[in-house]
Amino acid sequence: MNGPRFILGAFLVVMGAAWLLDQMGLGLGHYVMRFWPVILIALGLVMLQRGRRHGPLTGVVLIIVGAWLLLNTLGWVMVDPWAFVGPLILVVIGARIVMRASSSRSFPRHLDNSTSSTPPGISEHATLFGFLGSSRRRWGQGTFRSAEATCVMGGCELDLRDAMLGADGIASIEVFVFMGGVKVFVPPSWTIITHVTPVMGGVEDKTRSVPSSGTQQLIISGMTMMGGVEVSN
Repeated sequence: MNGPRFILGAFLVVMGAAWLLDQMGLGLGHYVMRFWPVILIALGLVMLQRGRRHGPLTGVVLIIVGAWLLLNTLGWVMVDPWAFVGPLILVVIGARIVMRASSSRSFPRHLDNSTSSTPPGISEHATLFGFLGSSRRRWGQGTFRSAEATCVMGGCELDLRDAMLGADGIASIEVFVFMGGVKVFVPPSWTIITHVTPVMGGVEDKTRSVPSSGTQQLIISGMTMMGGVEVSN
């Protein structure tokens, strides 16, 4: 069972039922609606339980924000949480950038380079960073294994149409987008697998797959907040 979708569906059912009872004059809707921050806490617990890469940080933030909002809606803590949304967003963005920077050296080490067609000394990993601007990279006819793209109010573009995958046929891209966008161009023979979490954003796969003799996969993971990730040929 998909945890986030199940939680969202159950929350909408409860809210709709409470609203219906309120329309019938039972007066329960206003009381039940006060518990809407519980969905943030539940989503945070799901992320902690799944334990994906960088998932614990997002889970902890959702739990803290949800608990704070719940205490305010119940009247137990009289502090305006919305005044702290901006600083909290900056803290989260800064923490994600620090975590990505500290792990950038070890990110591609798990990949096998024994059968690489790239000459020694040539990196098979790409790093793109766009802050209030754009970052573009076009990969030549060499082996591509991994990349990471960080966009904060900017854009990143990675062109992999001439790239080749290693012997394992798998490459990965880690993205983090805040009020920006990431575009990735890939060959038609690649299969795209996305594990990107959108928060007021979107992920769009516009590729036109062409059957190939081998299995070639590009795995895209990460998060986009008020931004988008687009993959096309």
